[in-house]
Amino acid sequence: MKRVLSVVLVCLLPMSALAAPTYRHLKPAEIEKLKQAVEDEIYDYGYFAEFYEIGDNIGTPQHWKARVHLFINPLYNSTEKHGEVIYKLMPYGQIYRLFYIDAAGEVTLDGDSQNHFPITQPSHQTVFMDDLDVCRREQSWLDIFFIVDTSPTLGMIKDAAQREKQRTGFSDWEHKHPEKQ
Repeated sequence: MKRVLSVVLVCLLPMSALAAPTYRHLKPAEIEKLKQAVEDEIYDYGYFAEFYEIGDNIGTPQHWKARVHLFINPLYNSTEKHGEVIYKLMPYGQIYRLFYIDAAGEVTLDGDSQNHFPITQPSHQTVFMDDLDVCRREQSWLDIFFIVDTSPTLGMIKDAAQREKQRTGFSDWEHKHPEKQ
C-alpha cells in the first residue's frame, strides 16, 4: 500500500509543478506602454472631461490636467500571459484590469470599457472586490501616475485614436468622427 501511495505522489508532483504559474518582472518599456494604452483609451473614448477635479491638478484652475495613480503589479504572469493594474477610469470609478503583452512587446488592455466592467468579467470595478484586498494591492504594487488633459487638442485625440486603433483594431473616436480623419 505504501508503494502505491508513493507512486501516486511521485506522479502528482510534476502535475502540481506544471500548474504553478511563473512570473517575471515587468520591464520599464512595458510599464510605459501600459501607461500609454490607459491614456489612449481615455482620449479615444472621450472620457477625458470626466477627469476634471480627479487626482492632483498639474495644470491650471482653468485647464485641469489630472495626475492619476496607476497601481501596477510588478510581476507579469508568464504562464497565463497577463498582468494586473488598478486605476480610476472615469466615469466607471476605480477598476481592476488585466493587460496582455504580445510577442512584439505591445500592451493591450483587457475588456471593453463600454461594458462598464461588470463583476462577471476578469476586469471589473473594484467596488466588487474586498476593500482590504484592494488596499493590500495598492500598497504592494508599483505606484506610478498617468496624466489626463481634460481639454486635449484635436491632435492629441487623433494621435491617441490612431495608437488605439493600431493596438486594438478599433478606434471609438474614428468610428464616431469619420469626417475628421
